Amino acid sequence: MELAHRQGLEVTVLASAGDIPFLVSRGANHFLTRGANLAPAGFDGVLDAAGLGNEAIAAVQDGGSYVGLWPGQEPDSERGVRVDALDVRADGAQLAELSRLADQGEIRARVAQTYPLEEVTAAHARLAEGSLRGRLVLIP
Repeated sequence: MELAHRQGLEVTVLASAGDIPFLVSRGANHFLTRGANLAPAGFDGVLDAAGLGNEAIAAVQDGGSYVGLWPGQEPDSERGVRVDALDVRADGAQLAELSRLADQGEIRARVAQTYPLEEVTAAHARLAEGSLRGRLVLIP
């Protein structure tokens, strides 16, 4: 979201009402409360981080773009919507730029909790519980 906002894109997020202040701080322009009906063909593109699939692609305008997070689990294309999934690969130049932006505070990771490395078992147990708002970080 922060990177999209930096590029001048208008960002609408689907989230719980309690997350709105956090998302405003990260560059969200508009909000839909989780559980709201998405307007059919209402968006140029959708990054489906919630795994909504068909519901999310229905919200993309004809000829727009849908990107999911899990390769192989994307919905079928319809109405000329380009369908893709994130493809993670090593890119030193991109990583250096992201590191620079993070060092400058322009992008930030959302950290749910930190654990000393010795408590890795506790961190895994917490991860298994689910419902995290952010990532778990192990500190050496």
